[in-house]
Amino acid sequence: MSHLPVHTLHGAADAPWLTLSHPIGATLEIWDGLMPELARNYRVLAINTHEQAGLPGAACSMDALAARVQQLWQALGITRSHFLGLSLGGCIGVSLALRSPQSVRSLVVACSRLEMDDAATNMWQQRAALVEQQGMAPVVTPTLERWFTPAYLAGQPAAVEAVRQQLVACPPKGYADSARALAGLHLQERLGQLQVPTLYLAGLDDQAVPAAQIEGYARLTPGARYAALAGPHILHLENPKGFSHSVLDFFGQA
Repeated sequence: MSHLPVHTLHGAADAPWLTLSHPIGATLEIWDGLMPELARNYRVLAINTHEQAGLPGAACSMDALAARVQQLWQALGITRSHFLGLSLGGCIGVSLALRSPQSVRSLVVACSRLEMDDAATNMWQQRAALVEQQGMAPVVTPTLERWFTPAYLAGQPAAVEAVRQQLVACPPKGYADSARALAGLHLQERLGQLQVPTLYLAGLDDQAVPAAQIEGYARLTPGARYAALAGPHILHLENPKGFSHSVLDFFGQA
């Protein structure tokens, strides 16, 4: 049984809000390396999605995951926040901006696939069922191999092990809920409705979501920016300087 917090708060209480949402299987700890820089100018709310998703009554849809963020914002008295989401987190961010554009000050969508074809839908449904039946163990190593470059896996064992431990500790119910939300994801046709300043970030070495796919989403989103950075799916760990520079520059102008 996991006992991770649903959220943590960082930075000055009177600073502008910034909400962080992590990839499927990870925890809010995946942002730890960037937190000192992010918290310098923002009141940072980091959310543990799977601790929320695994709560009784949580529906298996991206809209439901976005609604959970809204509920947490309301509980914390947040009326407007910047939002940074990586992979699953970016999907939640887009859903949140569509639900409540007035509350999302600006949005960064990093390495997120927003539209699932039949093959991807089946894949996520199978992963959900596998984790429910066998726990997280079968998906941990394949996930790490998708998320990082071979050079990083070989050369940064401590950093990789920290992420491995997050995956191992992920609540299977929370993972399965999020996997089913991804399985039913069809946001592409709604991107033209986005009304918030949006930056799409892609990793040029991302084996999970090709940069060209993300560039296509940016073209469909009114006024969106797009940047492709060196690095894989977990872009901020392998290219922290490029990632933080792109994100903070964007938030500073939004």
